[in-house]
Amino acid sequence: MLTSFILTALAGALTLCRAQNSSAGLDFGPIDFASYNNYVYRDNITACQIVISDSSSPYAPARFVTAFPNGNTGAAVYFIPRNTTANSNSTLGVTLDPTSVKSYLASIDNQTGIQGDVSVSGDLEFGVTLIGGVRTVRDYVESGGTVFHTIFNYTLGYHDNSTVVLVRHWINGTTVQYFSWQATSNGVFNVTPNANVTLPPNITLTRPDQATNATLRFTSSYNFTTTTPSTPSVPLEGLGKESLFLTSNTTNGTSALSDVLAAIQNNGSAIADQTAFLAYSTKFLAGGWRFLTYFGRDTMLALRLLLPVISQTSAEAILGAVLERTNDTGTLCHEETIGDYASFVNMGNNQSELGNTPFYSYVMLDTDFLLLPVLADYFTAYPQGTNRSTDFLATQSTLKNGTFRELLLKNVDHVMNLSIAFANDPKKENLVPIRDPTVGDWRDSNTGLGYGIYPFDVECALIPSALRAIATLTEAGILPSNYSNASTYASVWETNASPFFQVSISASAAQSSLTNYVQAANLSESLLYGAGSLNNTQTVSTNGSYGWSDAGQIIGGDSSGSSGNSSNSNSTFYALSLKADGSPVEVLHSDLGFVLLYANNVSQSIMQAVIEALQPYPRGLLTNVGMIVANAAYDTNTTNIETFNNLQYHGTVSWSWQQGLMAAGLSRQLGLCGLSNTAQLETVVPGDKPAWCNDTTLLTSLTQAQIRLWDSIAGSAPALYTEVLSPVFSTANGTFSIGDLGAISPTGTEGDAIQLWSYGFLAQVDPRTGKPVAQGFP
Repeated sequence: MLTSFILTALAGALTLCRAQNSSAGLDFGPIDFASYNNYVYRDNITACQIVISDSSSPYAPARFVTAFPNGNTGAAVYFIPRNTTANSNSTLGVTLDPTSVKSYLASIDNQTGIQGDVSVSGDLEFGVTLIGGVRTVRDYVESGGTVFHTIFNYTLGYHDNSTVVLVRHWINGTTVQYFSWQATSNGVFNVTPNANVTLPPNITLTRPDQATNATLRFTSSYNFTTTTPSTPSVPLEGLGKESLFLTSNTTNGTSALSDVLAAIQNNGSAIADQTAFLAYSTKFLAGGWRFLTYFGRDTMLALRLLLPVISQTSAEAILGAVLERTNDTGTLCHEETIGDYASFVNMGNNQSELGNTPFYSYVMLDTDFLLLPVLADYFTAYPQGTNRSTDFLATQSTLKNGTFRELLLKNVDHVMNLSIAFANDPKKENLVPIRDPTVGDWRDSNTGLGYGIYPFDVECALIPSALRAIATLTEAGILPSNYSNASTYASVWETNASPFFQVSISASAAQSSLTNYVQAANLSESLLYGAGSLNNTQTVSTNGSYGWSDAGQIIGGDSSGSSGNSSNSNSTFYALSLKADGSPVEVLHSDLGFVLLYANNVSQSIMQAVIEALQPYPRGLLTNVGMIVANAAYDTNTTNIETFNNLQYHGTVSWSWQQGLMAAGLSRQLGLCGLSNTAQLETVVPGDKPAWCNDTTLLTSLTQAQIRLWDSIAGSAPALYTEVLSPVFSTANGTFSIGDLGAISPTGTEGDAIQLWSYGFLAQVDPRTGKPVAQGFP
């Protein structure tokens, strides 16, 4: 079979297509991020992301990755420069010719994949090569090369001085994956097989003309169909931007929405295409290249952020995918493991008989509470979902037994059961703990919650919001009347949960903590004055003070705060989480954004905390390259300065979607006060205004905080739609630059160039200019 496949491929008995043949076709790149060039290709045969090192340091290997949504399939090779010396400055450049990239369809063996040409600037040796699942590649990369199982070893196939074919037979025994390379110009392969055929061969490439680049043609293909004895094939049919987003304003009639929709289809067309690569008719994917599979949290948060502009087709694809994966207890799926890696996981669970049947993880607590709020908003507050509840909920699930309505009711019961203890007796012990020892919300690295078990976002935002959603759906007749007590439960949670997270700090303690933090984090005291790292930058708003360093808007400043009516001499911020003994993890954080976007009854204390958090880092969360998600400056446990530094996945780093969450939430809260303007896209359900809306001083401070936030967001524009960046401080100019977390962190956790929830910015307007973000920043 292998020989016939290779001879067929080399003879040209295959089909090569360009993306224009499909209405949902995509063909773009490069997207430059974190020292890699990213290219995307999709047509009616394949969908693939190609990732190549954009440059090589001396002796550093150049990495080449192909990642496919189908089966979350991937292949990677590290090209090692040859003939370098200690005094050599030579680097190995590997450059893709984007015009050469085509889908690949073999006439035998049902092989599909991607093909294209790369130019290499030097002689090279094949280093570590990985063939199988994207998760296999990701595990190796993120572990610094320490995590790899021999079951994923490949074998050497056909080879001569112009061609090398590497072969991997998947664990399921039926799928065959090929990763082949052909020297089409100025390249000669030398292949030495290993005496142990299960170990990698030695493969080198030499350029006869040392002054000229070699051209290599790669083919990455496989014949996975997703079908298992218990799981039917569910094709991945891509959605184009025309079906992904609304194309005209037939909804709320605001000029802001019309402007945003026009920008998405015009100025932001390339960004919309990036979003579309992650959008399919049966599910959306979290991000590329590292997360090309279903993640419940990511898709539901992305839907909530995009709700003003997303189409009915897209919204119901996301909601349907969530309901399809609901388990019998009503918990919601965090991650779907598919393809070759599913076989590996099933083997590890002593269920080899399941083959590559998808494995569903239900470990994350926050995910359970994310469906109901966005479902209620979709059906009751946005025109796309008007009159859709009956037909949609009558849909028969493909992956689980039952209708969407039956699966939804399981989740409703689950939410009610988890929340009832605290609703009846609101004490710390009755908060809902995470199920896993260390992870349970989006901060899902081992130290992301500071070893707390009660996350702020879950207890103070998501649980009460889910309960409010149940009440809303009940009042609308979408849920049965026996859930009428959900509103009472919600009120108890809204009133009593957040006070447990309050951390009080005096002005003197705040100043002392900041001074210590600046030294421990190797920063400069210049960051403690004015606009901090945004001083004298192009993004900072200079036509007014906007509350930079305003004593009433900073932690440890004027004891009266913005409202001028505080009765104590201390400032209050909200802990990131609570530990098992109820003690707070005293880390300033961005999860206040969850309360802003998901809650209607936000306390004045939390609104004041938002104002104070939206100050320059390290006083607050804002840097000149984006808002960070965690700041341990005020933590009495000073070991957390290291635990939450800028080398940590959930430390002093900027996640773009968190900026979007904060921005959308703040806009929504101002809308509840009737301060809708040209930047308002959120549908605000009529109701009682929050009491703090009558505090003009507080409102002024909130609008100033909004401008400060957007000044910071604008500084992250080059990485706005990516996953995560690390702000790197320069003592020379007192500002931060966008750092590659994967390069500077010992854990090697690089960020994705394409991340679903970061595209939530497409549904936002910059309040400083009144222009859609899709148009870009000035």
